[in-house]
Formats: sequence, C-alpha cells, structure tokens
Amino acid sequence: MTLEPQVRPGAMALPQAPAARLLRCTGVRQETADVKTFMLESATGAEFGWLPGQYLTVNLETAQGPAARCYTISSIPADGLQITVKALPGGPVSNWLHDCLLPGGLLEAHGPQGVFTPEPGHWQKYLFLAAGSGITPLASITRALRLSGAPVDAVLLYSMRTPADAIFGAELRGIEASSGIRVELLPSTGGPGGRGRLDAAALAALVPDAAGREVFACGPASYLAAVRGMLELAGCASERLHVESYDIAAHAPAQASPCATPDTKVFSVEFAASGRTIQCPADSFVLEAALAAGIAVPSNCTLGMCGTCKSALLAGSVEMNHAGGIRPREIAAGKILLCCSKPSSDLVIDA
Repeated sequence: MTLEPQVRPGAMALPQAPAARLLRCTGVRQETADVKTFMLESATGAEFGWLPGQYLTVNLETAQGPAARCYTISSIPADGLQITVKALPGGPVSNWLHDCLLPGGLLEAHGPQGVFTPEPGHWQKYLFLAAGSGITPLASITRALRLSGAPVDAVLLYSMRTPADAIFGAELRGIEASSGIRVELLPSTGGPGGRGRLDAAALAALVPDAAGREVFACGPASYLAAVRGMLELAGCASERLHVESYDIAAHAPAQASPCATPDTKVFSVEFAASGRTIQCPADSFVLEAALAAGIAVPSNCTLGMCGTCKSALLAGSVEMNHAGGIRPREIAAGKILLCCSKPSSDLVIDA
C-alpha cells in the first residue's frame, strides 16, 4: 500500500529539511479534562506538508529560561495543522499552551520532523498500540489510512486510565470495521465493557496474528517496555516494531563534558564539508564537541529524537544510542545522529 502525504489543495510539497516556523493559533478544542487540541496555521503564509506521525518542536521562553518540547501533529494536512497536548503537572510548556495560547496567539516551532510513519508501499497489515497521549501520532496515521481509500488491515489497541480519558474517543468509537481498521479501547478502570490493562494474554486474544503485522507503538517508557515483552512472546520480529515515546527524560543520553581527563581517550573528528578537524573525547557526544569548537552543526532536540543532526559517517565508527530519530535503513547506509553518538575511532563526517 502506498501512503502518500495528504496535502491540502494549494499546499507546497514536503520541505527538504525541517524549518523554523511562526504559527498562529486559529482555534482550541477541549479533548479531555487535561488535553487540548490547538488548531494552527502559518503566520507567514508559507504552507507546508507533513507525513502522518511526524511532530513539531515547540520553542518557548519560560520563567526558567528557553524550553523546547516535541508535540505530534495529530491531524492530516487535509484537515489543517493541529497539535494535541496534555497538561502535565509542573510542565512549563504544556501548561503555558493550555493557559495562554488562544486564537490569534503566535507560537514558534521547528519541523516537521520524525520517522514514526509507515514507509510508502512497505506493509498493508498493521498493529497500532497506544497508551494515553501516545494516541496522537497513531490518530494521524489512521486518519491518513482512511482518507487514502486504499485497502488496509489494521488493529488499533488504545489503553487509557478511564473511558473519559480516551483522547479522540468519539472519533475512534465511530470508526467502522468496514474501513479495514478495527479499534479496541482498553480503559484500565471504570466504565462498562472495559477490558482492563493490555497484557500478553489480552494481546494474543485480540490480535492472534500479531506476529504478521507491522507494529507502531507510542506511549510512556514503562508502557513501551511492557509492549516489547508482549510482542516478543507473540513472536513479533524486532525489525517490525517502531516505537515513539513521549517520555523524553527516559531517552535523554547522559550528558558528558567535552573536556577530556588525562585517562580519557581522544579521537579526531574531521568535518569534510567545512574542512575543520576537532578533538572529541571517547565519552563525549560528537555534537557537544562540535558546538564547543564553534562548528555550527544543525541540531535541535539533542536527544536522538528529531533527526536534525543526521549526518553521513564517511569513515570511522561510533557508539550511538538514539531515541527513534533515525531509521534502521539509514543506519545501514552509514548515517548517524551526532547528538547521541560517541566516537570509538577517528571519524570523518560529511558535515
């Protein structure tokens, strides 16, 4: 099945690279008690498209200083730009959006970004697993599948605390099986018909052919850890599992100083495009060392999530611990993310 970006009439093609954008809020919709959807448009008139499952990085100046957070674009381009945000206790960005972003307000963002999206023409059978706010990218993906009109065989299992916490609940309940997408809402407590928490037995009962499906899972780190165990028991191959976590702290690489101690091994890193060569300690990330040396390498999240610092490794080897910002086929082609890669030899990088 081919899943092409659904761009509004008159909209431009997908950008070659993520871009800084100034957005204007055109409306706000309350989804649940602590979740809102914000309708947005380009404040400059520069239209853009995105793939279902991609996200924007929102940048704010808060009382604690600059802050950036990644929010899924929960809509498809045919419906206009929307992000859906849960207000987190003590969350400076999510609470500012809930309390302060009103129609007419402006928002700085960067994107679209992300690779949590079905590859065109690759699979037709899907299993979508979501918990809590993890439904946002999968809602975009299922909307795109339905709009495409192409044959699809997909199962969406959505876990939430209570039925009232189901984001897009009415829409999801209204998806007919004839669409090729079967939706199962799994509240852990409260309400009639609740199936309880998802576990290996429930997965086997609900999706007995899970091993033959391409799996996209999104939710907090604890949920994704449980999902990996369930899928392993179900016989799912790891290469068919695509995950995205909104628990950023769980993915943040331990930040190390680019200053080497006497016992630290140091490698040279040559940036082929700029002709600069720097020194990078073995326990430091390449991006850290580059920025410390004054090399302007494109970067954004610094957590291995957004893919902005993706570069071709022309020579050498690294240890990379990413958080979904790069595809396996890109790694196989010699690409790395500078923000989460530590050198294990001298490097030559196409940047």
